[in-house]
Parts: sequence; C-alpha cells; structure tokens
Amino acid sequence: MCKIAILERFTLLGAGIASILNGEKQCDVVIVAQTKEELIRQLGKSIPDVIIIDVIHGDNSGMKSVKRIRRSFPTTPLLLIVSANYADCFEEYIRLGVKGFVFNSSDGKELVKAIKKLKEGEEYFNSKVWRIFKSSIQSRKHKVQDQRLTDREVSVLKLFSSGMTYKEIGSELNISPRTVETHKRNILSKLKINTTADMVKYAYRHHILT
Repeated sequence: MCKIAILERFTLLGAGIASILNGEKQCDVVIVAQTKEELIRQLGKSIPDVIIIDVIHGDNSGMKSVKRIRRSFPTTPLLLIVSANYADCFEEYIRLGVKGFVFNSSDGKELVKAIKKLKEGEEYFNSKVWRIFKSSIQSRKHKVQDQRLTDREVSVLKLFSSGMTYKEIGSELNISPRTVETHKRNILSKLKINTTADMVKYAYRHHILT
C-alpha cells in the first residue's frame, strides 16, 4: 500500500484527486492539505510514501512549497501537477529534487503510474515533459536580452518574487509604492513579460534568488 499526501489549494480539486487515488487498491490518501503549513503539521504525525503538489494553483509557481517541503522532508519523493505554461520552471523544480511531473490534463491511470514509479525509488518524466523542456531551453538560447535590468530593478524583482506587496517593497527599499509600481512596469517592459507570475518565473529561471 502506498501512502499519499496531497497539497491542493482548492478543496474540491483535492477531494477529486483523493477520490481517484482511493479508488485504487494500492493507494491510500492519508493527508489532503490546502496550505504548506497545514501539510507540514500533518506530516509531523504521519510520513507518506509520496507527496503530490499542485503547483498550478500554488503561489509563486509552487516554488516556496517545494523548497519548504524538501527541506523538512528530504527523503520523501515529490510529484508535481503541472501544465505546459510552467515549462520555464521545470529545470528549477528538478534542481530542487522533484522526482516527477504529471500534467493537469493527465488521466487517473497516469497519475497512479507516476506514484508507483516514485514509491519504487524511480523518477517519472514522460516524453511530453522532455519535449516541452527541450523546447523551453532552445527558446532561451535564442532569446536576446537587449536591455539589462538596473540594480534597483533587480532588487524589486527579488522582493516581488519573495511575495512582498508594493507597500512592503517600498518600505524595504525606502521608496514609495508608486515608485515600486514604476520599477515593476519597467521590468515587465524590458523582459517582455506581462504579470507578476512571469516575473517570479524569470527570477527562478535565471537564478536571481540564489
């Protein structure tokens, strides 16, 4: 029997994943948590064989959750639920020690297959993962960065990526929230991206936070 823990922000989705897995004789969902803090509290009582994390609905591409859980439970394999939109984060996830990905479009059979692989001490990255990963790397190689960020913009980028608000960043850097907003607009323009989530992905991809 494989004991499984699930980190899923939305109750309905977590219940759905648990229902699929509990329908399998070899699977037993022992924890369904909505936050990493709740998950870690429960993991202190019972260590599962595999931890599933839905990074699509997590904060900051799920990076904080992955890092915290890996730090607290380094020997328990992590299986991430991802989408193709997170291809830029695949390399960082793997570097952090994630053992497998399952796409949100996958069916229950593939999810169970991935769980079995991880329980047996193997990894699970299907051909679609490697195809998207390769495409992402090639795209990065051919992308020319014409404009570099200033030191101040890098600082703002780091603080946004750590989850801070405009007001908190302004207080940290001793500038006004309006100036923070201006820096953010410049960052988005220079990097040719559109959202704060894109900024976070860029920061992790280029190891700006390390």
